[in-house]
Amino acid sequence: MRIVVTTSLRPTPIQVSRASEMATWFGATFVPRGGRSLAQLLQDADAVVVAADPAVIHVRGVEHPLFFHPSMAHQRLKRLEQGESDRLIALAEIGPGDAVVDATIGLGTDALVFAAAVGPEGRMVGIERSPVLYGLLRAVQAYGSEAHPREARLLQRVHLIHGDHLDWLRSQPDQSVDVVYFDPMFREPVRESTHMRPIRPVAWEASLAREALEEAKRVARRAVIVKERPKSGVFEALGLEPDRTTGRFAYGVWRRPG
Repeated sequence: MRIVVTTSLRPTPIQVSRASEMATWFGATFVPRGGRSLAQLLQDADAVVVAADPAVIHVRGVEHPLFFHPSMAHQRLKRLEQGESDRLIALAEIGPGDAVVDATIGLGTDALVFAAAVGPEGRMVGIERSPVLYGLLRAVQAYGSEAHPREARLLQRVHLIHGDHLDWLRSQPDQSVDVVYFDPMFREPVRESTHMRPIRPVAWEASLAREALEEAKRVARRAVIVKERPKSGVFEALGLEPDRTTGRFAYGVWRRPG
């Protein structure tokens, strides 16, 4: 995928500086806007990143742009602040000071909730193979988000890694984190909101490999959790017990014996 990073049509010096810096995170080329339209830029690139709060990404052939949005994490974080429980946090038995790895962080929806649950004294690692999604999260960490300041601050607690989660897991000691979490792209997409639709074309769509699950079991002290559709067959194939058999999604859980 060829990615270019640019600015608005009438950029400020700050936007130019940011766009130039962001190009490295996206593995992209910085291209001055020079009065060109997005359509013109997309003739020679698969994706165009525009420096704006902090980045808006236009993908060739995709109607809606991609930008940082916490999605359901916004409401989940509000409920946690009010002392209510969260389904995933309760299932993972996560608390302050824990170490969690989100091995397929995507746009960070679940990682934000994990980061809130482990607190500033905890450890939160997020791994993303897609250069577009990694670059966007890295930009939010660096520059924040005027639209979502609370979520941007939480994202700063996450140690972001651009790469393959299997390679990272192989390099880790036995039982070195509490929980490893996977949320790969669903094999059968559910109905998606407008701001989520642009993710699929730029995401890493490979299914979760058995070897990655086994490595996660070795690395996790407490549990490995996989998110998928309950009727997808993934849980049965991986030997995981889903927390639900109906609904839009379920969590398959492996817990360390004893």
